[in-house]
Amino acid sequence: MQKFDYRVPRFSVDLPVQITVDKSTLAGRCIEISKQGMRLELLQPLPPGTCGIASITYQDKTLELNVRVAHARETDGGMEFIYKSEKERSAVAHLVAALATPRNRLGPVLLN
Repeated sequence: MQKFDYRVPRFSVDLPVQITVDKSTLAGRCIEISKQGMRLELLQPLPPGTCGIASITYQDKTLELNVRVAHARETDGGMEFIYKSEKERSAVAHLVAALATPRNRLGPVLLN
């Protein structure tokens, strides 16, 4: 019997993000998000495996999470969330739920 790994739902968004690696901070845009990670547009790509801290801003709140670069292309890259607690996991779940709910679309909005 074949085992299927299902992806968690992803949502197209447009949110400001800052990635801090070592002592450098890069500005970018989160263009897709899920409970497992996000896809970013960055001016300069980060190598796969790079770890850092992502600061995601939505409705005047900022969420800071540890991330790892899962894959990178010239203009975008995939970041995997590295949860340190259930509180962080819950905060991301609430953020994703808020972004997926049309009535909470103040400011940046879902694109699909």
